[in-house]
Amino acid sequence: MQPVNCYSAAQVELWNKNRLLWQQHVTWTRMAITAIVFKLPDLEFVLARLLRNATDMGDALRPYYGDEIADAYSKLISEHLTIAADLVTAAVNGETKKVEEKEAEWYRNADEIAEFLHAINPYIDKEEFRRMFYSHLALTKFEAICMIQGNYALEVQVFDRIEAEALMMADMISEGIFKQFPYMFIPK
Repeated sequence: MQPVNCYSAAQVELWNKNRLLWQQHVTWTRMAITAIVFKLPDLEFVLARLLRNATDMGDALRPYYGDEIADAYSKLISEHLTIAADLVTAAVNGETKKVEEKEAEWYRNADEIAEFLHAINPYIDKEEFRRMFYSHLALTKFEAICMIQGNYALEVQVFDRIEAEALMMADMISEGIFKQFPYMFIPK
């Protein structure tokens, strides 16, 4: 009889938590893009909820890395989200120079996030995560462009790709934590 691979409840819980957080990340980002592009009255509330995602993502790391690292990660993700909102706003307003500046900041922040995750966990491959995060940025930018241009059918297709990739990033983080802290995930 072959051994059966099984996962502990703690592993499943972390997978689900990270997947939910990244799902919320891209969903609330999409809602923020929509609110900015169409100048919706709920923008303030959507942005506040979106930024809560950064805190929640940091809190997911807290049991493994402590307060300082969790807070630093929250700050990096918050910066990522704030830059995205500023970038979309500049694009909607036709501020080409500001769009270029914000996009450069966005990629710098992505580099910092990839470096940070690898520094705290060597099992999270920096270059692979950076590649996925760059793709996340490019797809999110394309999603905003489609929305601004009124190409809603393509925008929905792009969002499907964003969502799938976000789940892969969530899994990469979870699997890195499993490898770094295996004693915390022993089946009971």
